Amino acid sequence: MKKWIIGLFLVLCACSWRTPNSTFYMMSSENLEPMSNRKISVAVARVKVPDLLDRPQMVIYEPNSDVVKIEEFSRWGEVFPDVIQATVTNDLMAFLPNAFVKRTYFDSGNMNYSVNIEINKMAAYLDDKVVLSAWWNITNSGGRVLRRGQESFETKVKGNSLTDLVEAQTQAIHLLSKAIAKQLISGT
Repeated sequence: MKKWIIGLFLVLCACSWRTPNSTFYMMSSENLEPMSNRKISVAVARVKVPDLLDRPQMVIYEPNSDVVKIEEFSRWGEVFPDVIQATVTNDLMAFLPNAFVKRTYFDSGNMNYSVNIEINKMAAYLDDKVVLSAWWNITNSGGRVLRRGQESFETKVKGNSLTDLVEAQTQAIHLLSKAIAKQLISGT
């Protein structure tokens, strides 16, 4: 009888334990001001990120420490490189409303320009700041590099929630997109 009661207790405990629901985040390209009416076509290649960030889970850095937290139940709607690629694509569409801008994964086809981005660092500190460092280049349809640059941005986190942190990360990507858009406007 004791074994039966213990077994029933264990089954009830197992049934009552449940995994927390995940929250999914995306970046938004709303309310960006157009910068040019230039009619060009632009392919945005898949963004390269450090292995630590190449995952759907959000990565939070601890201030003044070498510790990072991988938030298992706070996730990006896609893997992080794809989130950045989609955001840069949408940003360029907003900054260059007459341009044809699309995401690409392998071949940019016969687009006028291709944008390639490599994120060196995107450190997100809850209750503090986001630090973004990236290399980028713009190539023509023949693959010749026309412009390249290195950008570093720091944005303030205006609250203590993960939503506030995502907003600061989004602002950092907007700044990167704007720097690239300026080069596309200049006719590279």
